[in-house]
Amino acid sequence: MERLDAVLGMPLILRAGLHDEAGLLNARETRQVKRALVQFCGRFPQVHVAFLIKEPPTVVPLRTWTFWLFNRGHFSTALDKGFVNRDMLLVLDPVARRMALTVGYGLEPFVGQRDLSAALDSGRAALEAGDWAEACCQVLVALDHGLQVIIGRMPRTYGVPMPLLLLEQDEPVAGGSGW
Repeated sequence: MERLDAVLGMPLILRAGLHDEAGLLNARETRQVKRALVQFCGRFPQVHVAFLIKEPPTVVPLRTWTFWLFNRGHFSTALDKGFVNRDMLLVLDPVARRMALTVGYGLEPFVGQRDLSAALDSGRAALEAGDWAEACCQVLVALDHGLQVIIGRMPRTYGVPMPLLLLEQDEPVAGGSGW
């Protein structure tokens, strides 16, 4: 990380929500993405998502830059470290028409590289067409679906009866609540 710091300098300060640093989204598209983020975070209130649209530096791969931003951009609070970090950062490079997604350590035991790749692939057609807002929304829908599947497997995977899992939630899993 220190070597990346020396090469990349000061990171952007990120918070949950939309960061259209490239200025590509119009007002309707901005509302569309913000609505999708609110819906996703409403279903998974313990997960904080930031969506950044910006051309990355050319000195490192997009995935490396995304990982560095996630860890250096003060996105997560001091309390959200280690296994309690359930944050996600989605970065869209509009010039190369690529996206990268990284998740906090608290999600890594549940959300694997295959899940992340599947979510990114779901937005590929919209991304290639230059529909930045739709690409983001499709990735969020795929993540939502993937997390619902993961939640549905938890009782079987961990041997925890579903009623015990539901005690932690405001509504049943079938209704779409989060972790």
